[in-house]
Amino acid sequence: MKKILNILYFLVGLSLLVFLSLNSHKNRGSILCKGLQINVDTKGGLYFVNSGMVQDLVLEIQDSIVGKPFEDINIYLLEDFVNEHPNIEKAELYLALSGSLCVDVTQHKPIARVFEQNQSYYLDAQINAIPLSDSYTVRVLPVYWSESTERRRNILKSILSFLDEDVFLKAQITALEFDDNDEVFMYPRVGDHKIILGKAQNIKEKFEKLKVFYRHGLEKVGWDRYSIINLKFKNQVVCTKK
Repeated sequence: MKKILNILYFLVGLSLLVFLSLNSHKNRGSILCKGLQINVDTKGGLYFVNSGMVQDLVLEIQDSIVGKPFEDINIYLLEDFVNEHPNIEKAELYLALSGSLCVDVTQHKPIARVFEQNQSYYLDAQINAIPLSDSYTVRVLPVYWSESTERRRNILKSILSFLDEDVFLKAQITALEFDDNDEVFMYPRVGDHKIILGKAQNIKEKFEKLKVFYRHGLEKVGWDRYSIINLKFKNQVVCTKK
């Protein structure tokens, strides 16, 4: 008998919760929208997108927001449209009981800028292209190649991953260049020399060789002694004097 009563109490409680949820949803749908509340995450000093731009996107797809009941606003359609902006990584739209249509925006974070023949664009951590902005420029690692290929993007992703994990090298390497054979050249912040990384094999070992050479070689003979530091060869660093 006690077990049956517990089941009945559970069913009554569940029914009550469903009723309250449906009633709340129904009442929420009749709330009139009082305006947009836009929050753009500018963490890291990113200003590709501002609240005015997001508002224009929302009003482009639905020209009248204020005064409309929530049930007449298709937030899923609006969210998909805002997410199509190339500088927006993620946009979340939701309706607040206060009467606001809230829009939270996270921007794509560039980690490199590519110079490719007569065009230029940014890349994010997944090596996805991000267009330049007419109103904002971010200082990131320049990358030079004649064209974007899957192989070059994969090589670049590996190199940037290693650089990101090493504070010294991340500060020291100021530009990367790919030749037609997909060999990589690096240009340092300190020292008037070019670094030949070569092919993409054994990248970690090559970076370790470079750090050892900087620490035990250039610090003794001077940072401007050589014009080229070649890391292509196994277990050695080959240098060309000026």
